[in-house]
Amino acid sequence: MTGTMKRLVALAIVLAACSGGTADETSTTLPSTTTTTAPSTTTTPQDLRICPPAPYRLDFFPVNVGSDQVDPTEVEPDVWSSVGGTHTTFYGRNDGTVAIALIRGTLPARDWPGEKGEVSVDGTRAVVGPHPDGTWVMGWYNEPAERCDLYTMVFYPPWAPFEVEEVIENMERIPG
Repeated sequence: MTGTMKRLVALAIVLAACSGGTADETSTTLPSTTTTTAPSTTTTPQDLRICPPAPYRLDFFPVNVGSDQVDPTEVEPDVWSSVGGTHTTFYGRNDGTVAIALIRGTLPARDWPGEKGEVSVDGTRAVVGPHPDGTWVMGWYNEPAERCDLYTMVFYPPWAPFEVEEVIENMERIPG
């Protein structure tokens, strides 16, 4: 007997037991049902270990942007920096706001329709451009392009295009 049929029989018994008065004989015919279930598949989630910090040093910062890193517990994650398993290094402005997020473990979380340019990061082709949300975004990957070889760099407004370009040109890869 299927689980559905068992429940229907149990329900009929409970209803009969709960009804008062004299017992009249009743018969119930239960409909037959056929259940088809699709075969289930099991997927293994990607390796969710947290990637180490990005192996890049930023050697140029515009006025009011500092090399001091921002405490990540004080930053509200957003669409760019909230991807599980990533490691984000935040660089701040003198007023305490986030200026740059350097994210290891993901490419940009979403594509953007605006014009993009190509730049080189450590000999690798990267794509960079302004995003409609006011940020400038750059994405690139290093071979073998496993999860921790994917990078996103977000420049939170305000940024002038030449400043974004100068920060990118002065990035240095370090061991790691």
